[in-house]
Amino acid sequence: MVAAKLLAQAAAKGGFQAQSFASYGALRRGGKVEGYVRISQESLLQRCKMYSADYLVVMDESLLNPSQGPEGLKKDGKILINTARPKDVLSGLGDYEVYWVDAYGIAREKGLVIPGGMPVINTALLGALAGILDEVAIEDLVDVIRDNTPKPEMNMECAMEGYSRVRSSKDSRETERALNGVSGAISAPRKRLPQYDTERMKHCNRCQVCYIFCPTLAITFDVDSLRFSVDGKLCNGCGICIKECPRKAISWEGEVR
Repeated sequence: MVAAKLLAQAAAKGGFQAQSFASYGALRRGGKVEGYVRISQESLLQRCKMYSADYLVVMDESLLNPSQGPEGLKKDGKILINTARPKDVLSGLGDYEVYWVDAYGIAREKGLVIPGGMPVINTALLGALAGILDEVAIEDLVDVIRDNTPKPEMNMECAMEGYSRVRSSKDSRETERALNGVSGAISAPRKRLPQYDTERMKHCNRCQVCYIFCPTLAITFDVDSLRFSVDGKLCNGCGICIKECPRKAISWEGEVR
């Protein structure tokens, strides 16, 4: 399962031990598939199916059984669901901490759709999961997606959108709106934007690495100067430009270097 493999690679890139594998049933193509990922700071010796996981990712809300609840999840586990209808899925999940993201919608927006019309949701869900897991940095995930997927730009954009749009049942305002069927999303807290350090930008050689790595194309340069600009509407606040800048000339707004 591609999503499980990419997640494990991103965790390994961040210094963790990781393994992934999939379980395919004996059904025709299109049947139920389960993917498993283990992430640890210690050596991983188990190679068996996971029967009690810390996190459960449901790639389609139709896979949930409201009468039985989620299978294979610890009592204090967390659930990430691909859904645009949280009102319909939250009520059947009891006291579990639930996250959701509209991965289908994100994939369609970005044009990541196979010829038959089915949106490809792996990277949008992985981005959302990176927003939940402490063990997986969005920068590492984007690097892995860039190097291991077709149409990397589209997939990177989907991951960043999933990262920024994931919502949680712990946000009482969002949950109340979802259960009451109120449309529209809660405005996220204002994100910090990258900015250049005036002195260090004097040494900028305009390599444009920041522009190349930016998954949302939020960075531009003035034609006749070294002025670095960030479009706040496009920027996802991922910080990849800060990490990749070879001259370390970029920092967060308000940050003293």
